[in-house]
Amino acid sequence: MARTIKEIKKSMTDAFMADQTIRDAYGITGTASFEDTFSAVSIESILFYIVASAVYVLETLFDLFKKDVDDKVATAVLASIPWYHRICLEYQHGDALVFDETTQQYGYGTVDESKRLVRFAACRDAQGGVRVLVSGADASGLPEALSDNVLTPFKEYLNLRKPAGVPVSVSSYSPDEIKLDITVQYDPLVMNADGSLITDPSVFPAEDAVNGYVHGIVYGGVFNKTRLVDAVQSAQGVVDLILGEVSAKSSLDGQFGTVSGNNYTALSGSFNTADLKNTISYVLQL
Repeated sequence: MARTIKEIKKSMTDAFMADQTIRDAYGITGTASFEDTFSAVSIESILFYIVASAVYVLETLFDLFKKDVDDKVATAVLASIPWYHRICLEYQHGDALVFDETTQQYGYGTVDESKRLVRFAACRDAQGGVRVLVSGADASGLPEALSDNVLTPFKEYLNLRKPAGVPVSVSSYSPDEIKLDITVQYDPLVMNADGSLITDPSVFPAEDAVNGYVHGIVYGGVFNKTRLVDAVQSAQGVVDLILGEVSAKSSLDGQFGTVSGNNYTALSGSFNTADLKNTISYVLQL
């Protein structure tokens, strides 16, 4: 923001009065200010005022230039991966897009959160384009596949909002299922033989820890065996555990396949546990 002429002049006169060579030349002593030493119509004061006025004009021009640049940046489309993620979540089901002549972009005239059915999105660079995974949310707030009635208009929405010429593939799948073979050594002072808490038999800490980890993976993220083990080991009543075979299945697969490495990336971008109650067992000693 441009300074006033008075502020600019004062910054110069303060420096002028602080210079010892100038003070000696003018015979200035003590703490006298510029205004105490020179009158408003003195040649020194007039010269400082002229220079301050020129600097003020220059700073004002810089402000106008900065505003013009900021306005152009604000209206420009920076089609980064975070930008794609943001506009995916802005989709409003049933609303038409409006073209803004000022920004030369499509958008909605009114924001309506109740119509935003895309609750999860993951976007990645893929073969010169962008791959987009999207999901809605079920009653528990967990990801679920979008119906064709939602996915079809969403694709058209994305096609209008994205930069021209950029290929974008859009998919929505039911969460991948993770089947886990887990043996838990439990503390008999805290936990029952079925994995429930002695103080509250409706709570199963190890199962809750597994589901908490699996459902807590960021949409589009990676399932990691080590982090799962860490999550279960921190559960109340768990002494130790052995993680056996881990298998997974996407909605496009006919059967479960073994996860051989430490990580598994879901086709759908999200995960659910499969038959966990029957694949987790409890023992007193490993």
